[in-house]
Amino acid sequence: MHTFELPSGIEIELREMTGAEEELLTNQRLIRTGDAVNQALKNCIVRLGDNDEPTVKDVLDLLSGDRLFILVRLRQISLGDEVELELTCPNTACRASNAVTVNLDELEVTPYGEEREFAFTLPGSGGKVRFGYLDGHKEKRLAALKEPSISSAMLIRIIDVDGAPPTKKIMNDMSMRDRGALRQEMLRVDAGIDTTVETDCQSCGTRIRTRLEAEPGFLFPGVRL
Repeated sequence: MHTFELPSGIEIELREMTGAEEELLTNQRLIRTGDAVNQALKNCIVRLGDNDEPTVKDVLDLLSGDRLFILVRLRQISLGDEVELELTCPNTACRASNAVTVNLDELEVTPYGEEREFAFTLPGSGGKVRFGYLDGHKEKRLAALKEPSISSAMLIRIIDVDGAPPTKKIMNDMSMRDRGALRQEMLRVDAGIDTTVETDCQSCGTRIRTRLEAEPGFLFPGVRL
């Protein structure tokens, strides 16, 4: 068994992934609903704080930064520290394949503070917005949307705007200046593990940027999905 401290400060004990988790994480129906990751995490968490029988609800209750941290550490203890990626250049005139190696031990981890709600004043309108962190429940709701957008990803984190419940109309009416500032504030307070991968194309120099968990080589080295 392997013990880690989550970005939120909770101690967790994990076991390695097996073929059962590989089946879950390659099930397209479960992937679309978000249930694949939730069930895989539940299977592999032996202990969550003082809870030695965590349920799927306990997994969904976790903050998103903790959930991604667990997924990265599960990959690490199951398949090793290094991840070999093949990244395709986004330049349509190039499209070269670039080999990149990522060491999971070197990923930066930012701990959560004690606050779970945040107040922000929009610079343009002066409106007051209260928002919180993403967790597994909110991730599942986003996964269920037919057409998730930047607005929906922000909206799901907002508690209220000037004391009123958030709506799509409020987000659509918000100026781009205010939306951009609110988005940056949400990013500023976020915590967890940084899985950003950046490199320059070896053929044309175009910047390539992706997230580690979005690449097939992260969980399934050598397998094309």
